[in-house]
Amino acid sequence: MTPTLRRMLLSGALWLGTRQAHAQVADTTRSPQPDSSMLTPSLIEAGRKVFHGKGTCSGCHGDKLQGGPVAPALTGPTWRHINGTYSAIIDRVDNGLPGTLMVPHPGGIEEAQVFLVASYIYAVSHGLTKP
Repeated sequence: MTPTLRRMLLSGALWLGTRQAHAQVADTTRSPQPDSSMLTPSLIEAGRKVFHGKGTCSGCHGDKLQGGPVAPALTGPTWRHINGTYSAIIDRVDNGLPGTLMVPHPGGIEEAQVFLVASYIYAVSHGLTKP
């Protein structure tokens, strides 16, 4: 076998080996999608307390999530900037909306409280509870 052929075979084997290894690597950066079917009355009520309390959400979105001059209503299944899914609501509360008054973790709420607030908003906007 010539040195050139040997190099070509070795290069091909390395290339195939790295492709196979790459294909076997799991994506650990993706988290599971939240499941709105797991919402319980106690979870929704806890979210209501954060929305109207520490989260200061009602200051802009209103006591009944009706919206106002500063922020949109959160009462329908779809809204101005997101599609209203549970996942999208979590993302908005977690990350805010640049260029608006919607900041990440409003009122300084903790990560776990993001899910509580999103649960309450989702439940109200999808008719599962009253504001």
